[in-house]
Amino acid sequence: MEEYPHTTVTSLDERESAIPQLTRSIDSPKTLLQTKASPGNMGHSQACSPSDIFADIFADPIATNAPPSNIKIQNEHPVPRKGVASHTPIHTNKFYVNFFLGDQTAPAYAHPYSLHWVGGKAPTGSYGLAISHVEDNQRVYGEQKTGGAVAWYLNPVGIQSLVLGAKGLSRDTILSLDNLTSFSAHVHLRKDSKTSPAVSFPVVQGMGFVTGLYSGTLPTIQTGVCFKTVTRATKDPKPDVAKFKFVLEDGRTWVIYAHKTKGYQLDLQVVNNRYAEAKNPFYGSIQVSKDPGNREAILDEASGIYATGVKLKGMVSGTKGTYSFEFDRTGHTQGQLLMFALPHHTSSFDDLTKKAMTTVRLRTTTKGMATGVLCNKWTMVENRLPVRMNFAPFDLDKGPVSMLSEEAKKVIRIVAQKEISQNMTEQAVLDSMYFSGKVCVRRGDSGRALSMLTVCRHWENSP
Repeated sequence: MEEYPHTTVTSLDERESAIPQLTRSIDSPKTLLQTKASPGNMGHSQACSPSDIFADIFADPIATNAPPSNIKIQNEHPVPRKGVASHTPIHTNKFYVNFFLGDQTAPAYAHPYSLHWVGGKAPTGSYGLAISHVEDNQRVYGEQKTGGAVAWYLNPVGIQSLVLGAKGLSRDTILSLDNLTSFSAHVHLRKDSKTSPAVSFPVVQGMGFVTGLYSGTLPTIQTGVCFKTVTRATKDPKPDVAKFKFVLEDGRTWVIYAHKTKGYQLDLQVVNNRYAEAKNPFYGSIQVSKDPGNREAILDEASGIYATGVKLKGMVSGTKGTYSFEFDRTGHTQGQLLMFALPHHTSSFDDLTKKAMTTVRLRTTTKGMATGVLCNKWTMVENRLPVRMNFAPFDLDKGPVSMLSEEAKKVIRIVAQKEISQNMTEQAVLDSMYFSGKVCVRRGDSGRALSMLTVCRHWENSP
């Protein structure tokens, strides 16, 4: 193996390293908007009674009628549909939006893995899809506060632990997307606009493996961290599934599984400590996973299997709510699908789903520890739903407080009028990656924050 300097990419992008600061204040509103009568019936506002039961609360839309006439409609979105093949409306603020925003190279967080299209950038210069996972010791923390809390923390970006691509991808490569849903998207890399995908990725939130699908191209595997050792297992975990172990120079172990559907099995040639490629065209799936330590048996069980989407279903009976994720499984017929659950999922798992939890655990950037689950469907149960909540102030124990004192109503009216009269554009459109899109807490003439804290104080004193 040709030797290169050992380079581990763990530093933060310089643009992300500065602590966000709001450098200017925004004036209070000079005029107040006046209240206006409702434009008409805007749907049911009555809360569900505890006895209501829904077959599937996510099956039907809340309303299909047009918005009120005083709400303007803009048919063209200011952001271009870069690389999006479908013509249906696109969800905003989804985990995959960086695949079609800007130069399409910012990360998408599927948790626990993050993905980004390299787009020819250093250190690999690849045009494949980079896979990264951040450990605790790679985070950068701010000053420690009283009690042990820190002021802020940052996760490094741009680490190209492994890059899954195909021979022939170059500066003409096109990244496109289709099958966009709330939980998934399919990402395709083409040599140019006229060719079929060289490799496709079914990207699903919580996926146990990052899966690349090949139909006769030559797979490539690159790294910005450098290979330390690359070995192939002498015994295949399943029929038609080959297993490779990549130990990187940062000490982390990654496992790659290749499930061939026809033709030759994946046979990798390590060209140097940054680049490996297949010796023959490959048909099937190549899956990348990180081994948190002595968990290969579980990964073997799930190898060759992947999800392409998620079906969400839910029902409510009284104050008990049940919802489920049913994953669209495909791939190898032997074994179980591996998906990662977040803490708020596992804390609500029913008994059957709990039995499918494994000891495979990986840290996420902001959502705690993710736990691998071996099954096609999760069921979560919530036993204390606030089904009586409506637009009145609400207490989890007392329920809705529909009777407010005149003093409380007066305070709410004053605060609400001042809040909606602010210049939202001036507050939200700022030259800051941190503060843009947010509205800061305003202060009144007396210096008190005009927030719901003020309202709650009056609510607590109401009869």
